[in-house]
Amino acid sequence: MSRFPRQTAAAAALLAALFAGGCATTIAGTPSADPAPRPTSGPGADPAAWTDKVCGALVTYWKPMTPGALPNFAGDSTEDAIKKRLSDYLGTVSAAIDQGQQQLKAAGASPVTGGDDLVKSYADAMTRNGKTVADAKAEVDSVDPANAQAFQQKLDSADAKLKTFAAPQGLDKLGNTPRLVKAIEKSPKCGEYRQITQPPPP
Repeated sequence: MSRFPRQTAAAAALLAALFAGGCATTIAGTPSADPAPRPTSGPGADPAAWTDKVCGALVTYWKPMTPGALPNFAGDSTEDAIKKRLSDYLGTVSAAIDQGQQQLKAAGASPVTGGDDLVKSYADAMTRNGKTVADAKAEVDSVDPANAQAFQQKLDSADAKLKTFAAPQGLDKLGNTPRLVKAIEKSPKCGEYRQITQPPPP
């Protein structure tokens, strides 16, 4: 059991702030005797494959912030240990956001109308949340564990930053885009994203 219950509770509360806040037409090609390979993105691409890539990026981005991935401070016997565990965790979250952004870019252009706008909203959220986590980590890294009062103040400051963290965006922002909705329903990665971002039971 931690000998620093106040700092341990503050660190746990800081992490809890992470969770307080996640088309109709395809342009058809002209048939030919020797058709070119189907594109992997943009007009003519398979909506299901493209959607699975997008949701895969969202899973990468959000998975370290699920309740099961939260660090356990119960065994930390020093404030140095609390600081390191919290800093390491925020570093993991930051790396996942960066990787999710790269995967989102790699998905390419949407094959159906409306998909690019959806991806932009996800990309914007990742950028904002990435900065929030980086700022919070900087607060934690700058603290002197030997100064209990300063440590508490830095944790409170980091907590205030993380309370601005945007909640996971759902997959319901598509509007009247039946082909993309159908692709999302069939996507294993979209199903996983829904599962890990659903709110906990009351």
